[in-house]
This record gives sequence, C-alpha cells and structure tokens, in this order.
Amino acid sequence: MATKKKKKPAAPAPIRRKKQPGTQAYEKRLLAMREDILRVVKGNQPGEMPLAEVGDEADAATQSSERELLFELSDNERNTLDAVEAAIRKINTGVYGLCEACRKKIPALRLKAIPHARYCVQCQARFDFPRR
Repeated sequence: MATKKKKKPAAPAPIRRKKQPGTQAYEKRLLAMREDILRVVKGNQPGEMPLAEVGDEADAATQSSERELLFELSDNERNTLDAVEAAIRKINTGVYGLCEACRKKIPALRLKAIPHARYCVQCQARFDFPRR
C-alpha cells in the first residue's frame, strides 16, 4: 500500500517593489562610485604597501603615521561603500530617496550632492548635533 506524499507549499516569493521612475541616473552614479571605491581600496591593500627601511625613529614614526592614515581611509571608504550599496538596494526595492528616520522624501538637491544619503537634512542635523 503506497502512500502519496503531500507536496509542501512553495515559499512565497519575496515582495519586490518596482524601481521608482527617475532613479536611473542616481543608480548609474552610485554604481560608478562603488567601482571607484573598490578600485581605490584594491590599490591600498596593506599587503601591497612597501615597507621601507627604517632609518631612525623619525622615519619610523612618519611611516607608521602614513600606514595609520591608509587604514583610516579604508575605514571611511568601507563606510561609504556600505552606504552606496545600501542606496543601490533601495533603488532596486523602490524605497530610494526616503529618509530612514522620518520616512519623508529626501530633496533631489540633497540626493544630487550625496546620492547615498540616508536622511533628510533635518534628521541628519538632529543626528549630527543632538540637543543636550
């Protein structure tokens, strides 16, 4: 006596919103920014940094400062890259240009200046300059 196995229902497809009209130029710019950052980061890999012979303590301090600056820049680049990739995802899900705090539309001038902006000017100011 053979029993039939019941098929499990298929998992629902993830909800994807349409790309908003007018985001194509932002997406193109964000993709270019991402490529530029990746190119710079690849050029600044720690393994590729030449280790000069250290002559004296001043030379060693200078070389150490330069290395620290490169690592700091890569942290900033990593943060920018994360923000750029998040903005690209927002374009693909149809929520690009909305402030993450107040959910209002971020003005086009701000997006032109900073296409990976997460907040409108008012909310960004609240985060940058909190009241005491």
